[in-house]
Amino acid sequence: MKRIFKLRSELVFSAIISLIISVILVVFLKEFVLGSFLNDSKDTTKYVHEDMIAKVEQDLKNMNINDSNKLQKYMNEKFSMLYFIFIVHKDGKIIASNNKEIKSIDADKIIDGKKTFKFLNAHRDNLVKITRCDYLKDGCYLYYIYIGYGKLENGNMVGIMIFIIFIIIFFLLIWKRISYVSKIKSTVRNITEGNLSNRVPLKYKNELRELAEDINYMASKVEKEEKNRNEFFTNIAHDLRTPLTTILGYINMIKNDKYESKDELNNYIDIMDKKGLYLKRMLDDFFEYSKLSSNDIVLEKQRLQINELARQISEEEEDEFIQKGLKLSLKLPQETIYIEADANLFLRAVNNLLSNAFKYSKQNTTVEFSVNREIFNNTFYAVLWVSNIPYDLISNSDLENFFKRLYKKDLSRQKEGSGLGLSIVKNIMKLHGGFVEIYREGSRLVFKIYHPCLR
Repeated sequence: MKRIFKLRSELVFSAIISLIISVILVVFLKEFVLGSFLNDSKDTTKYVHEDMIAKVEQDLKNMNINDSNKLQKYMNEKFSMLYFIFIVHKDGKIIASNNKEIKSIDADKIIDGKKTFKFLNAHRDNLVKITRCDYLKDGCYLYYIYIGYGKLENGNMVGIMIFIIFIIIFFLLIWKRISYVSKIKSTVRNITEGNLSNRVPLKYKNELRELAEDINYMASKVEKEEKNRNEFFTNIAHDLRTPLTTILGYINMIKNDKYESKDELNNYIDIMDKKGLYLKRMLDDFFEYSKLSSNDIVLEKQRLQINELARQISEEEEDEFIQKGLKLSLKLPQETIYIEADANLFLRAVNNLLSNAFKYSKQNTTVEFSVNREIFNNTFYAVLWVSNIPYDLISNSDLENFFKRLYKKDLSRQKEGSGLGLSIVKNIMKLHGGFVEIYREGSRLVFKIYHPCLR
């Protein structure tokens, strides 16, 4: 399985582990290292007296303690398993209390302001015993014994310690992931600054890895696109410079009267005219490709009958094919097929396919031009295809590259053509919600364009 944990699960797991470790560590520190610190006798004694005994003491001072019945009734109301309260004389004789088991208090403990504090086990945990004696009035003293846990604020201190240790351990556990996020951030910054060969190292098996993979994929695509762009401009410069150099060369020869007859001059002019027209066609292709690649192009769609459109195109192109020693064979279905498309762009796509077949077909062969209708992914498509026998052997890599911009099978780029014709076809069909296809069928090369048809 590619992903074991989601990042969220890993963080929750790290938080649970951090909490368990911090609790265990704090318990250990409390039991064996900080017990006496956490259970400060002064604070705990003060807490017990002020929060538990002070009100009783104030009530007794305001009460007639010589009324033994009323006094005992009051003491009975103060029953508690945490503390025992005694009203005693100086000699330790008990006048009233909330504990009937203890009959007397040692006289040496009856001293105003005397108090004791001690832990009730060897580990000095939070269980303590506190005694205190305070003078009330009329020769009577308040003596109490408290057995319970220490000052509750110590619990807050323990909680604070657990929280601090938890934060430290949690960040230690996730620190590598935080560092990895920083690494991703710095790599993305380097890529945006032009270092397209940079890649994020792949770690973990969560969303961070998926993010790194996506960034690396994006970087490789951008790097490839940058390489293609540089190659694109290089090829444009080459394709434009070649005819332009020829034109300028003949202009210079004419200016310097380097011709022997009017026929030779006219020949120079014809060559310049051909090169000029070729240059114009290339510039038109570059402009068309740029326009089709933009996001603001608006299609002017209209209802077109594919059968009639193909028939008209075939009639217009047939003579030119015959002059080159090629036969253009048209095959139309019996059913009439309609599409909704931008007429100019769709015609450009069809003409580009026929032009490609015209340029690269073996002489004395037939170029098949056909129309039919096919169902693909439950959608009806009008399919227009051009099939020809090329004069050069076509490899699988050629098939994959035919629709790439500026691709020419002739790597020396000596043959005329911008290399954008089939790329323009692909972009036109994409804008119309269609697609293109190329494959070999025996010795024939088949180009198909698919356009959603009207039913």
